[in-house]
Amino acid sequence: MHRTVDLADGVQFSAVSETEKPVDGDNWFWTDDNAKVLEFMSRPELWTRFPKETAEILCFVQAMCRPPFIFRRLSTPRLTPADIEGPIGGYRHSMMNIRYDLSRGGVAAGMRFHDERNFENVLLYGNSVEFTYRRRQFKLPVETAISDTDATQNGHVLELRHSGDLYFTPKQQPLRLGRITYLYRIDARSMLFEVEASLDIAAIDVSDVVLTVGHDQLGQRFYGTVDADTRPTAAPLFNAGKPGRTMVGVAGASYYVIRHGPFSGDALALHSVPREPARLSEIEVIGEIPGRLQRAIARYSFPGHQHGARLVAAEHKLLTGGGFYDRIADYAEFMRDAVGANATRQAVYDFSISYDYGVVINAFAKCFASSAAMQSQAEAGALRAELQSLIDTYLSYYLEITIAGHRQGRNTVFSRELAFVILGVVTMYRTTGAAKYLEYLSPLCDALLDLEMAFTDAGGDPASGFIMKIDASPFIAHVDCHSAALLALTQAAQLIRDERLVTAIDRGLAAYCLETSVVELGGPHRVDSVGTLLIDRDGARRTENSFWNFKAGLTLRLFAALRNAAEPVLQQIAARHSDRIELFEMILRRQLEQAITEHGDAVEIRCSTLSSETNSETQPWVMLGLLGHPAD
Repeated sequence: MHRTVDLADGVQFSAVSETEKPVDGDNWFWTDDNAKVLEFMSRPELWTRFPKETAEILCFVQAMCRPPFIFRRLSTPRLTPADIEGPIGGYRHSMMNIRYDLSRGGVAAGMRFHDERNFENVLLYGNSVEFTYRRRQFKLPVETAISDTDATQNGHVLELRHSGDLYFTPKQQPLRLGRITYLYRIDARSMLFEVEASLDIAAIDVSDVVLTVGHDQLGQRFYGTVDADTRPTAAPLFNAGKPGRTMVGVAGASYYVIRHGPFSGDALALHSVPREPARLSEIEVIGEIPGRLQRAIARYSFPGHQHGARLVAAEHKLLTGGGFYDRIADYAEFMRDAVGANATRQAVYDFSISYDYGVVINAFAKCFASSAAMQSQAEAGALRAELQSLIDTYLSYYLEITIAGHRQGRNTVFSRELAFVILGVVTMYRTTGAAKYLEYLSPLCDALLDLEMAFTDAGGDPASGFIMKIDASPFIAHVDCHSAALLALTQAAQLIRDERLVTAIDRGLAAYCLETSVVELGGPHRVDSVGTLLIDRDGARRTENSFWNFKAGLTLRLFAALRNAAEPVLQQIAARHSDRIELFEMILRRQLEQAITEHGDAVEIRCSTLSSETNSETQPWVMLGLLGHPAD
């Protein structure tokens, strides 16, 4: 799974791909998964044995960092026709699905995954041309004028085009305004794509022309906010409220975004960079459902007389599925740089933020703690300084964006991610003794405890489950989130005196249970596993199983950390739950044994007992569950 990737002209990185064999033909490299591998490889005995590979993975993870962002994944290029029946055409891009009906003027794009997250995230449609002729204003729809279409792939580049002649009726007879063409350019080597509208005006005197770039069906994907780098205050320019039509002034904006309203790690956004910002004047927004946009139409103005002129409005666009969207200045700068670097790229970046921001911080912290394993003390010292700078930078942003947002009641915290931030902070304090890391623990643990949901179990005893997010629906204590949260609290409780942490650990252990469930994987399968139970405030009882082995690995890591804790109060909790923990461990280890495939002197731990191979998340997290990390 460790292989080399061409990033740009003359630039290569080596990293761990999602799977050994491409899934659906894709060759993806996830940043957070490589950080999980890096944490495992940072064990001193592994770093010493595999110094080159460890350094390469570290270099890859660092390269995916641009503060405050940690970008999500990278792919080798791909652009192949999709098997779609009927008049609609389509292509499968490295990380996008492209569909189009050029005869009707529609082009749709959606981010690609290997699961149920595949949707059409944006439909480019609903354009018009406005102008003045002999003091009368006219507005002509583009889509009804389409007469010619073309879809051409030349190497890595796909060009979709529709065009037609526009006519209007100032008096009795139709008069030709000119020819309108829309060009959509998609490159297999980039998530950025281009939209260009051009109008070749006939030999007539018209003035004050407006061309548009339309975005439709936004309500189906819950878009609710329009913002730009011209906003005068910290608040977004427009948040959808009551249904209606509004003109949002964005004159001269070099960057604008149409996005989900609330922040979250998977919130959608469509970022746009106008080729000529001076031409962008307004964004017309139309809402039909309270709190949602239905359409957003960017308007490009060409004032004055335009006899026989050729007018062009163009944008670079980018879809993301998670980000810090309030940081407009950061995105404007990043997008301009991304457009500039687009011509030299040989690999495709998903510029969404990492799902597991905390996993990256923790991996850097573990490398910091283990850097003495490097052969050269000078190299180790330089690396430690570089890593500590990265850790401090990203901890600062996490506190500023995620924790501060959580305190304001916003949906910014993902429990598993936060748990690994805490683990990284614990490692940094143990390694450096710096007081600032100890000071970080209280606000981080406070936020994590806000995601604990207490209940009374079947025996009448207190129990609790850690939910994924504040607004999770329905409330479920996912095994990975719950185990990661208890692992983080177990490590933090050995450094700070807070009875709430100890109580939460005790209650949380009571949530583990034995469960027989049905898993759909190529058909229904009965699975006996360790699970978690949560009973919500309405009395609804929900369980979650540990069928996927990365969840088993996290749970084993928790049990080992609790057993090895030096604090007497944690030892007492471990003793009180020892019989149940031993039973759970036996079942989890048996589950892992049944998922082992031997390759000569190598051991592969498959994603599940029913899976055919492992992936870049399962292998490291299971191994860390079995072996732990000396810096824990």
